[in-house]
Amino acid sequence: MGQIERLQQMREWIKTSPEISLDQLMQEYQISRDTARRDVIALEQEGEIIRVKNGLVRAGGTLAYEQRTEKPEKRRIGQRAARHVQANDRLLLDAATTVSEMARALPPYPLQVITNSLDIADYVGARTDIELYVTGGRFDRHARSLSGIKTADDILNYQVDCVFLGACGLTEEGLFAEQLEEAVVKKAMIRSATRVIVLADHTKFNKRFLHKVCDWEQIDVLVTDQVPDATWQERLNHYHVDLDVTEEETT
Repeated sequence: MGQIERLQQMREWIKTSPEISLDQLMQEYQISRDTARRDVIALEQEGEIIRVKNGLVRAGGTLAYEQRTEKPEKRRIGQRAARHVQANDRLLLDAATTVSEMARALPPYPLQVITNSLDIADYVGARTDIELYVTGGRFDRHARSLSGIKTADDILNYQVDCVFLGACGLTEEGLFAEQLEEAVVKKAMIRSATRVIVLADHTKFNKRFLHKVCDWEQIDVLVTDQVPDATWQERLNHYHVDLDVTEEETT
């Protein structure tokens, strides 16, 4: 069986099974692991599925969301960050998976929420106490988010009390994003917010990417899962960034 026929069968398979492992693909089609991986990559490029460890899940489903947010530290950071929300706040929430966890933990307050994340919109939209606004922009199937110049322009029409941002990397220079469109959106969110709160687990420290988002002077709070080393603590103190650490809950 050639790849074209195999991919067509996989498209039908994923409609009835939300998760398929590489081992299942290898057994069903009698192919090598490398061939199975290449097939999964081809389907992901079509936007039909999302690659996860040792397999694939259907794009856009609840399981796909859970696979992207499966790390418990993301959930703890999100829950901790939600404590910074007050009744009647106007919030900007970006499309980071940790921020999605924060959205699920929002307290039962009347709020106004603006987001470019469809996962967040799905959850927050079911809350009758939250007034939801979703930006325009180009749809990213993998991240289930809206991005680009249109998204940034929409965001600049708002003025909010607080923005919650994820980070691809943090260095002594500030916050970094991996993709240009992501950086443009984050910059617009920062410009539109009175208070900036960054959510990042310990693996994001000392990682630099191509696109810088902001300096430390622009960040008010950093929520993370482990107390950083002395150099980082001194740096955050120097820039008056409040450090909120989830591990303090269990120590």
